Amino acid sequence: MLAVPALPGAVMAESRDAPAAHCVDGRTLAEAYQADDTTLALRGGDGRRHLVTLGGSCPGILEGADAQVVGWAGWVCGAAGEVVRTGTRSCPISGTSVIDTRTYAALLKRAHADMPTLDTVVVRGARQRGFRGTPDYCVANSWLRGWHETPEGIVVEVSPRRSGGHRFYRIETRGACSMQSGSESLSLASAMGLGMVCGNPGDHVVFSRSNTGAMTGLDTFHGAVSPFGARCEVSQVYPLER
Repeated sequence: MLAVPALPGAVMAESRDAPAAHCVDGRTLAEAYQADDTTLALRGGDGRRHLVTLGGSCPGILEGADAQVVGWAGWVCGAAGEVVRTGTRSCPISGTSVIDTRTYAALLKRAHADMPTLDTVVVRGARQRGFRGTPDYCVANSWLRGWHETPEGIVVEVSPRRSGGHRFYRIETRGACSMQSGSESLSLASAMGLGMVCGNPGDHVVFSRSNTGAMTGLDTFHGAVSPFGARCEVSQVYPLER
């Protein structure tokens, strides 16, 4: 979590009312990610999500343990003098804006995609349990309680206790997903074997239904015979705020 001191000489406000609607209270930052060399994604303590644009290319500016956001009276609004600082490096902040969960999820996905990876490692030991990822852009099979269709995608209801407090997620798919109608069950198929989908290449939603009174294997999806159920490729996952 980033520390956010006031700029020298700034008068500390008695009220924590934001100077403007697009400002984020740096004193209550819950998390910060770098999506690319000039873009940060911040979530404030009030739950609002923000896109922060840097004034120049600053790769890895959040990697230092001493990373700080410096703003007037602790506010980050894109005003002159605001910077992100780590060690001897300092990057000016040129703008901030409030974003929705869909945009925030896309930024976090980009941030994690740029993380360095290691060569294949074989681990022998106790099986790892628990969530591997972030509930900001992933949803796990074991969380599911129910689902329904909407014009914007599939909405699934999950256990808030297991999903970081979120109760509903929207799953968007690539192309038409016509086999939802008449399906009796839904499950998530991860291309990475994580038991969750995050919109990674190969992630799918799998629909199935009873074949009572019909021949097994006659369900079709995009012209292909599917004896096990229709599969829709996932493009994006994000929590819904209600």
